[in-house]
Amino acid sequence: MNSSRSFAAPLLTALFAAGLLLALLAPAAVAAETAPAKVKFKPKIAFEPVAEVRSPTVITSAPGFKKLVFVASRLGRIRVIKGGRLLPQTMLDISDRVNTLWIEQGLLGLAFAPDFGKSGLYYVHYTARGGDIMIDEYRVDPDKDPTRTIPGSGRNLLRIPRVSESGNHNGGPLAFLGGYLYISVGDGNDPGDKLNLAQNLESLRGKILRIDPRPDQTAGRTYRIPPDNPFVGKPGRDEVFAYGFRNPHSFDFFRASKDAETQMVITDVGQGRFEEMNILPWRSAWGSNFGWKLFEGLQPYNCGEDCPNGLTPTGPFNLKWPVLTYSHESGCAIIGGPYIEDPSMTTQVGRIIYGDFCQNRIRSAAPSNSWLRDDRNIGSFMPPGKGEHPALNGFGEDGWGRVYAFSDFGDIYRLDQIKVRVKAKKISCKKKPAQKRCKKKAGSSQ
Repeated sequence: MNSSRSFAAPLLTALFAAGLLLALLAPAAVAAETAPAKVKFKPKIAFEPVAEVRSPTVITSAPGFKKLVFVASRLGRIRVIKGGRLLPQTMLDISDRVNTLWIEQGLLGLAFAPDFGKSGLYYVHYTARGGDIMIDEYRVDPDKDPTRTIPGSGRNLLRIPRVSESGNHNGGPLAFLGGYLYISVGDGNDPGDKLNLAQNLESLRGKILRIDPRPDQTAGRTYRIPPDNPFVGKPGRDEVFAYGFRNPHSFDFFRASKDAETQMVITDVGQGRFEEMNILPWRSAWGSNFGWKLFEGLQPYNCGEDCPNGLTPTGPFNLKWPVLTYSHESGCAIIGGPYIEDPSMTTQVGRIIYGDFCQNRIRSAAPSNSWLRDDRNIGSFMPPGKGEHPALNGFGEDGWGRVYAFSDFGDIYRLDQIKVRVKAKKISCKKKPAQKRCKKKAGSSQ
């Protein structure tokens, strides 16, 4: 009998059993090296396409009509979005009287009267064919159709003459507070406000104005002067609320809480070096000088030998200094946004949003005691296939406080907070916090 054969079968059996045992134990060995990673998500701001309107300049809502979103176009038209759909008809078309030669001209402002649900009154700010600034009133029948302007209802409140051939620096935004209409007006000069109109209290240029839009029958005027305006009974135009602006592209009122004091946020587009944002209580803005053309941002521009260097709390001009500035190495024209109140944007509520016409970025910062903290990037803004610059032209809100961003190219986006999955990382089982998870996975693998 061959002894080698007698040992062959048991040997093969033993080898097979050993291999099977190793195969069964292999998952446990691998599991012992890494623990299962927990699936995590983080919030992110996404830009949801809503509609496309040629050269939008304003997105806003009207009191009493939360379901409607109103969009003003630089070309002189107002369109309406309802239920996420752009309605085919126009609410207003004044394109035959609007000058749109330059990007700083056209239909630039839109605001609804606080009692719009009853009166149907709304107001527009535009540059006329000849270059003058026009503030007009229009009316709808809110009971029949708040999206259609009554033909022939237009009434001019205010006309501000053109300053230069270029016809730029016209400001634009309109807003109501306490029943009074606030109007932003640029200096009308480029470059450098040659006529020094922003500092001239006898000019309406380079100012934020404050009027009562009701006709004054006694004075024979198309509007009234609020009796508590800062220059009533003093040298200067009675309409002036604040002065010293180059081109105030946006402003907004907000309260951090119901009991808090009303604040203002104002962005002023710079000349060639700096962009700026101002945040301060309404009472501090009342009658104040915001510095142009004495200063551009925090730096002297054209203010003579008396200029302080940089930020001085009380310089010889008693100016209101910006709380945020950046140079033209980081952009070209600041685009200010509202104080965010949308509760669904949990990472941004209570913050002020802003961007730049030339930069593919949107940022936000938290206002605190008339200052800003935690200024950070919240996302990139670039309409697809539109070239090098995003042409961010503004922000707006609907009746629910949801925030929109829009480009001069025509794209309108709603800012939504979404959750994105965070890439899982393997955790070493050699660390004590992961050992229990490692054992659990190893047990389930067997």
